[in-house]
Amino acid sequence: MIRDPFPLPCLLAEDALEAISFDRGMLWLVAGFLLLGWVLARMTISRRRKAIQQRGESRETQRRLDSQVKTALPLSDAPIETQRWQVAMFDLQRELTGDLDTRAAVVQNLIRQADQRIAMLQELERRHQAE
Repeated sequence: MIRDPFPLPCLLAEDALEAISFDRGMLWLVAGFLLLGWVLARMTISRRRKAIQQRGESRETQRRLDSQVKTALPLSDAPIETQRWQVAMFDLQRELTGDLDTRAAVVQNLIRQADQRIAMLQELERRHQAE
């Protein structure tokens, strides 16, 4: 007859198995809780990753906005079509300003000539009245 070298642990293991006898319903309940825990853990990890990613993107966006140098020209960092439109508007502004300056100079010259003629006519009128 062969004696079991460890009779006591075997008895404890058998008693433990008898104490933990699961019926089918209890097994499904434990499996459900494990599945629920796994899903919640995945959702938490996913949410943390998204938050970290969004913080990184917002930091990158803020860094880009902070690194942009403000220039004296408006719209200097705008798309090329907008810059072309801006150049055309500046050219039109220069042209119109030149036209207005020229017309203002002509009007001032005409007013000066009219003042001179008025002064001459007044002088002639005084001479005529003095005679």
